[in-house]
Amino acid sequence: MTIIRNQKNSKRDDLQGIRGLAILSVLGFHFYPRQFPNGYLGVDQFFVLSGFLMCMLLTKSKKLPIFSFFTQFYIRRFKRILPLYFLVILCTVIALYTVFPTAAILQNQMSAGKALIFTSNRAHTEDEDYFEKLAVAMDLFTHTWSLSVEIQFYFIIPFIFLIGLQLKGASRYIYYACLSGLSFIFHATSPTSVAFNSVFARIWQFSVGMMAYFMADSQKRNTILYKSLGNMEKEAEKVLEDGRVMKREEGVGIIILVKHTVLIISMLVMLIPVELTPLPVRLFITIFTGILIVLDVEDAVLTSQFLIYIGDISYALYLIHWPIYAYAKLTYPGNTWILTSALIISILLAMLVHQTYERWYLRQSNNMIATLVIILFSSNAIFIYRDQIQENVDRTMNNTVSSDGKYPRFDGWTPNMTLDDAQKMNYHWNRYDINDPKLRESGCVHKFPNKNWCEYPGNGTEYKIAILGSSYARNHYKLIIQECRNRAKAFTTADVMGCEPIAAPHIPVDNGRAFAKTWSPTCANHLIMFVDFINTTQPDYAFIMSRFFAVAEPYNNGPDNLNNDTVYLEMKSQLKKMLPNIKKKLFILDSFPRIQTKEIAKIAEEMKKGNKKMEDINKSLYDPFHYERGRHRYAELVKNECGPKCELIDYVDAFWNKTMNAFQYFDSNGFTYFTSINHVSAHGLEHVRPIYNKICSGL
Repeated sequence: MTIIRNQKNSKRDDLQGIRGLAILSVLGFHFYPRQFPNGYLGVDQFFVLSGFLMCMLLTKSKKLPIFSFFTQFYIRRFKRILPLYFLVILCTVIALYTVFPTAAILQNQMSAGKALIFTSNRAHTEDEDYFEKLAVAMDLFTHTWSLSVEIQFYFIIPFIFLIGLQLKGASRYIYYACLSGLSFIFHATSPTSVAFNSVFARIWQFSVGMMAYFMADSQKRNTILYKSLGNMEKEAEKVLEDGRVMKREEGVGIIILVKHTVLIISMLVMLIPVELTPLPVRLFITIFTGILIVLDVEDAVLTSQFLIYIGDISYALYLIHWPIYAYAKLTYPGNTWILTSALIISILLAMLVHQTYERWYLRQSNNMIATLVIILFSSNAIFIYRDQIQENVDRTMNNTVSSDGKYPRFDGWTPNMTLDDAQKMNYHWNRYDINDPKLRESGCVHKFPNKNWCEYPGNGTEYKIAILGSSYARNHYKLIIQECRNRAKAFTTADVMGCEPIAAPHIPVDNGRAFAKTWSPTCANHLIMFVDFINTTQPDYAFIMSRFFAVAEPYNNGPDNLNNDTVYLEMKSQLKKMLPNIKKKLFILDSFPRIQTKEIAKIAEEMKKGNKKMEDINKSLYDPFHYERGRHRYAELVKNECGPKCELIDYVDAFWNKTMNAFQYFDSNGFTYFTSINHVSAHGLEHVRPIYNKICSGL
C-alpha cells in the first residue's frame, strides 16, 4: 500500500516551494549568469508544474458539459495570468518611452507587440538566439517567451486531456508517455531556436507534470482508502508475529529521504557554476521535478516559509525582474553592485504587487476581471502601436507628391525653426529612429513564400530595384523608393539588423557596441540569404545599404595584402555571387565616421549656451572606429572586382565641411543628421536626398 503525507487540506505547500526554487534559479541565471549558468532550468520546472496544475483544473471540470468544461478552464487560467501580465507590459512600455535609452525603443516596440498577443517565442529572425538576447538585455520582453509557450499550450491541453480521459489504468500512462516521447524526439532533433521556443517541443515537459498529477491523485485516493481501513490494518499488524510489516512512519521516512535526495541533486545541477549540456540536463530536471511532485510528503526544505513565500510571489517576480534588470544592464553596464540592487528592488516590488494588486484582482468577479483585461489590453495596444496609428493618419499626406513634384520633407524642417525646435526634433528622431512613421514605407507585399522580404509597387515600367543591407537599408527604403518610383516598376527589400550583405564579422566587436557582438554569430548565415535574395529577384539595379561591421575589421596582413585578407576575400566571393544577377548596376554605401551617440542630446543645448564653437561640438561627436579600413576595402573591391558595374555612394563627401575640415554631424541650426543608433536621421536623409535624386534620374 502506498503511503503518503496526511494533508489537512488540498493545498500542496511543497509545490510552492518548488516554484520558489525555480524562480530563484532563474534570477540567479539572469543576474549572475557566470555563477549560475544552469539556472535557466528553473523555467523547465515551471513547465512541469504548469502541466500538473492544468491537469488538476481539467480533472475538477471533467464532469461538466463540454462547453462549460472549456470555459471554466480558460476563465480560471486567464483570470490568474492576464491582469498582472498586461499591467506589467503597460508599465514597461511607459518606462521604455520615459527612462530607457532611446536606442531601446526601436526593438522593443516590436517585442512589446509580440508579448501582448503571446507570440514572444516566435523569433524576429530565424537565427535569433534567446541567450544572446539575454547577454545584451536590449529586449525588455525577452522573458515573456515562456508565458507565450504556456498560453499556446492552453489551446492544446484540453484536447490532450479529453483523449486521455477515455483511457483507463496503464493505458492512460502509456498514452502520455508516447506523447512525451514524440515531443522529446522533436525537441532533440530540431534546430536550437525551434527546440527552445516551440510549444510542440515543450509538450513533453507539460506531459510529465500531467502524469505526476495522475500518480499523486492516485496516491491520495489510496490514502483515503488507507484511512477507512485503518482499524483493519491495525488488527492485521497484531496478527503478524515476525513484525515484517513496515510501519507507516517508517514508510514516510523513506519517502522523505528519497525526496530530499532528488531535491539535493536537482539543486546541485541547477546551481553548479559549470555550464552543463542543455539537452540531457533538461531531461534530468524535468523528470526529477515530476518525481518531487509525486513524492507527496512533508519535508523541511520545500515547505519552509521562505520558499513558500517566494513561490507565492514567483509570478509577479518573474514578470517584474527582467525590465528592471535590463535597465540596470543598459544604464550601468558591468556594475555588479547596481545589478544586485536591481535584484533586491525586483523582489521588494514583487512583494508589494503581490500583496496589493495581485491579491485584489484574484478576489474580483469574472465580469470585473474581463473589464480590467480589456482596459489594460487596449491601453497597451494604443501605447505600443501609436506610431503605426500616426502613420495611418499621415500616410496620405506623406505619400502625396506636391504640385512642384516633390514629396513632403521627412523632418518637417522650416527655415524659421529655433534651437529649441532643434532640441525637440533631435529628441524625437533619436527616440523613434527608423520607427518614425514618416520614414516607414507602407504597402509591403510578401510575395516570396517563407521569406521575410518585401515588394513595393512603383509607378514606372522601366526597371526593378533591389534594396538590401542592415537596418540602414530600412533606414533608406522610403527615400530611395520616393526618388526612383516614377521610373521603377517594383522595389524589393531585404534587411537584417547588424549584418552586411557582403561580409560577416569574424571577430567579436565590442568597444561599447554590444549589438555588433551579438549579431555577428548569425550574420554568416545571412550572407547566403542575401545572395538568394538577389538571385531570386533578379533586379536591374541594386542598392547595398549598411554600416561597416565586418568590412572595418583589422587586416590579416596589413592594408597592402588584401588578396590574403579574410574579410576582403569574403567580400570578393559575395560580390561574384551577386553581380551576375544584377542586370545593370550595383550601388554600395561606402563607410563613413560614426557618431558618439551619447553626445547627440547635447548638440542644441551646447549651441544655446554659446560656450563652444560648432567645430568643438562636432569634434566631441566624432567616432571614426576604423571606418578607413572599410573605405579601403570597398575602394579596392570596386576597382578590381566590379569596375563600372559598381558605384560607391559616399557620405563623407556629402557631410564634409570644408570650413571645419571635418565630417559634420549637424547643421548650423543644431539639427542632427544622425540618431542614437547611428542611423541617418530624418534631417540627414533630407540632406542626402539630392544624391538619390541624381542617381535615380541617371538610371
